[in-house]
Amino acid sequence: MFISILFCCLRVIKMKDLTKQVFSIKVKTLIAVACGVWFLSVLYTYAFADTYTFHKLSKRSIDIQKECLGQFFEIFRKNRVPLILFDVDILPELFQARPRSWHKSDHECKTLCKYHPENKNVITFAIQSTKFDNKKRDVIHDLKEVGFVVHITRAVDPRPLVHGDVYTTVPTYLWLAKNDHVIHVAILYERIQSYVWVGPVTDSDWKETVDTLAPTLSDGWHSMDIIGAKFPMYAQAMDKSQRFLGLPLEIDGHKLNVPYHIRAFLEEYKNSHFIECDHERARQYKLEHRTELTQEESKFKEDARKVLLQAKEVLDQLEVPFFLSGATCLGWYRQCDIIPYSKAVVFGINAKHYNMKIMEGLHDAGLTMTHKYGKIGDSLQMFFIGPEKIKLELSFFYDDYGNVWHGGTQEHDRRKYKFSYSWFKLCWTEFLEIKIRVPCEPAKYIETKYGKDWMYPIKKWQWNLHPYNVETNGKWSDADREVAIQVFEPTDEHRKRVDDIREVHRRIHQRPTEEEIRLSEMRGSMYNENYKKIIEPLMAQNADSQQNEGED
Repeated sequence: MFISILFCCLRVIKMKDLTKQVFSIKVKTLIAVACGVWFLSVLYTYAFADTYTFHKLSKRSIDIQKECLGQFFEIFRKNRVPLILFDVDILPELFQARPRSWHKSDHECKTLCKYHPENKNVITFAIQSTKFDNKKRDVIHDLKEVGFVVHITRAVDPRPLVHGDVYTTVPTYLWLAKNDHVIHVAILYERIQSYVWVGPVTDSDWKETVDTLAPTLSDGWHSMDIIGAKFPMYAQAMDKSQRFLGLPLEIDGHKLNVPYHIRAFLEEYKNSHFIECDHERARQYKLEHRTELTQEESKFKEDARKVLLQAKEVLDQLEVPFFLSGATCLGWYRQCDIIPYSKAVVFGINAKHYNMKIMEGLHDAGLTMTHKYGKIGDSLQMFFIGPEKIKLELSFFYDDYGNVWHGGTQEHDRRKYKFSYSWFKLCWTEFLEIKIRVPCEPAKYIETKYGKDWMYPIKKWQWNLHPYNVETNGKWSDADREVAIQVFEPTDEHRKRVDDIREVHRRIHQRPTEEEIRLSEMRGSMYNENYKKIIEPLMAQNADSQQNEGED
């Protein structure tokens, strides 16, 4: 009996060893196959696949571009003005595999020399204004000495206007031309230490530029569709980060900088359209409606900015694109400021970007959910309140055959309302010294809701009666009521936590650190538990909040 048991144990051990061996063989085989596939794909890419668009340039084109670029780089190097490659044709292919034909060619300017069927080439670089300002005179002199025709376009510098100063203009683009080759240099201006601003190119700017550069250009340059220019005509705003400024490289024998993360930079470049607030209109509005702010209104403006920053940080971390909506958008557009009697900060979010972590993130930032109206797929709104009793409203927008709309719910009778707009893209702006999104056609957006008299303040505003685009949209049924209309009351423990956060705000005038929030959350654990009970059912089909933009 003992021998039989021993024999069975040995068989089990052998089976385990065999299983381990088989598993080990499978893993090794899988790794070997994966490496082989990767190696073959790389080999194919380099040997046969034309992943890099390579055009054989004429010797004349190469010689002209090489000479122009060589003189251009030498002058900026001598004057110690660092160059950033800003060309959206060259950057995407900078680190791509080259075909065999590229490596075998005797092309002496393989990356920076651009192909155009009519040799009408424009290459784009960028420089920082702080590096260029003091060297501008010397750089322009040196460029003209070697035969470049030089032209500088200018735009109004919006920065002094924010503080009511007299406007001034600043150089926005440097244009150089020689032998039918154009070099286009964008001048970057730092704004609020977090992003850089690039000025617009208007139609008149382009015409003036072409007229100035005409002596060195052949026919056909007046049409931007014909030439190889890919830069946008609008002003741009891009976050100042390591992916934007920083990786020094030597390309075709020239030293310059390229973005660290090219794909992320190109995505940001594509979505960089910037709209400046109309500071002149804001000044006029404040002159016509000059009223002294009450102490309460002054405090609201200060606290509203804190809530805006808190919410922005959370939504940015979750990569949820949001924009100024309602009275907050009207305040930006009309007076470049928060409306002091609006009582709330209002954000819009496309419903396709709904994320369950929004509620948890805002809660962790000290913003308490007070109301939730609607469902994820219908009229979703969420309402929060911050440590300083400032309300935050999130309205979710739904696509609807070329239009968009968001909903509203009247709690006492379950009536639903619908607010429709023409579809709009999002652009960047600066509001309360914060880079933030707004509709790209703000006048149209504002008029849709507030009518043509939006310049006149209305302090007693009824959210479901006064908007020009409001319409009734049925009622929530008895079955929907429990999910579509929710009102939350914080516990005493959470009130204590909010008091802690408010005290931190007073002491350091900024959002509390994660450690400080964690400590205060320990006191509010009972609230956190209750909150999770609210959030769990939302994961099925929820949405939230009460509404009342305030007034305007």
